[in-house]
Amino acid sequence: MDRNNVYKAFASEQRLKLLRCLSKPKNVTQLLGHCSLTQSALSQHLRVLREANLVKTERDGKEVVYSIRNKKVTHITNVLLDFK
Repeated sequence: MDRNNVYKAFASEQRLKLLRCLSKPKNVTQLLGHCSLTQSALSQHLRVLREANLVKTERDGKEVVYSIRNKKVTHITNVLLDFK
């Protein structure tokens, strides 16, 4: 795992909010309904999260379902979003 990819993934508030949305597994359509991103922007953020190994994917028929790879990711995300 490249730590620079992890730092890059956590450096974006949009990606942090996206990680928070993934508290339960969701497909791209569900994620689009929860965040104010275009499909293109969402795909780019998901790519960064995958490259950092923060999320995992599973196929469900034709759809790809995204979920948090490790519970520590959820904890770190909450700390960073709640930091004042």
